[in-house]
Amino acid sequence: MSDNNQITTLDYPLSVLERLIEQGQPQFGVFAAVNQINYLDYHSHLISQKPVALWRKQFKANQFAFIQLVHGDYRVCLAIATIKLATTAFAYVYNEQTGALEIVEALQPLLLKAEFKGDHQQGEMSFEHQKLSVHLNFSPQWVTVQLTSDLFNLAADLQRGDCPLAVCSPSGRRGWSFTQKEPFINTEGELIIHQKSKHYSNLIANVTNEDITAKNTANQVDSSQASKQKVGSKSIRFNAQTLANLDWTLGFMRHETNWFWCCINTQLKDHRHFMLNLSMGVNETGVSENACWIDGQVYHLPPVMFRRNQSQSEEGGNQLWTISNQNLGWSLVDINLSFTPIKVYKKTDDYAVVASIFEQWLGLYSGHITIGDQKIVIDKVLGLAEDHFAKW
Repeated sequence: MSDNNQITTLDYPLSVLERLIEQGQPQFGVFAAVNQINYLDYHSHLISQKPVALWRKQFKANQFAFIQLVHGDYRVCLAIATIKLATTAFAYVYNEQTGALEIVEALQPLLLKAEFKGDHQQGEMSFEHQKLSVHLNFSPQWVTVQLTSDLFNLAADLQRGDCPLAVCSPSGRRGWSFTQKEPFINTEGELIIHQKSKHYSNLIANVTNEDITAKNTANQVDSSQASKQKVGSKSIRFNAQTLANLDWTLGFMRHETNWFWCCINTQLKDHRHFMLNLSMGVNETGVSENACWIDGQVYHLPPVMFRRNQSQSEEGGNQLWTISNQNLGWSLVDINLSFTPIKVYKKTDDYAVVASIFEQWLGLYSGHITIGDQKIVIDKVLGLAEDHFAKW
């Protein structure tokens, strides 16, 4: 991006909603904030025009949360999702320097040992499994994350900013979905790598890093930390350079849903924090959940098209994805990005009634985004790209 250039904040007022559902129906659009997702107040009907029972609304509401943290060469991604027939969680750690990707995941029927309370402002999500335990707590100021597994643990307090992207759009004849995306403005906590992890040996080679604390013998583990950290583990402490972001979604989606998604969270060459969120296939009409943030200030973006070469190999085959918008003369924005895939977390489930083909790729973005007379240049920046088909 041009040195010392600042993008002028666009002057268009956005509403703050106290409650998403009013008089039984969701309010569609892009909002400055939505304080309560009172989805059980939604007055839906069957084809017979009979009202949908409360238990059916509870059962049909899909919900998930995704969090990404970026610290130096390390990238940690984790998610919890439920479609009520099944609940799943995953987490992975990727090292950009070594290319090592390590994944932990678990799936359980129904809501077994899982809990979803409240919403994105006042709520909790939890998932307990012998392979993986994830707990998320939401307040207006903070999101708290606790993750444990045999390979790595994560404990983080994520401070929220003032400019989230809050979008509600229709889905099919009667459905709708709400999503909130946001960068966090401060991250505290640590990533603990256990000796079983493939990342552990790399941490041993970098013990001079001030962010890394060795914990290799029982005598070195403080008693107050013993419950959090196992013998033979090392911790990476988060600091002011750690970046993090949230994707929180709840909705009554189509029986068959598919989407593409792009996410970049990085620091520009002029040291400003830049985050990008682009999608295709989620919002059917009238609204876009596309936006970028520069130093926490949100800039809304128009719809985009994703193009992916479907013949590429399992490891990406260096086949470029392209993401761009079609400028028809009414937009001051130009988006032209390419994505070169490197590594993938892929999970395929097929249980006849429900099915999912989920691919979340790590790779390098290049290109530009122009907003007005300002141009943001991206050159081989690591980010995420997602291709997801679901039948639920």
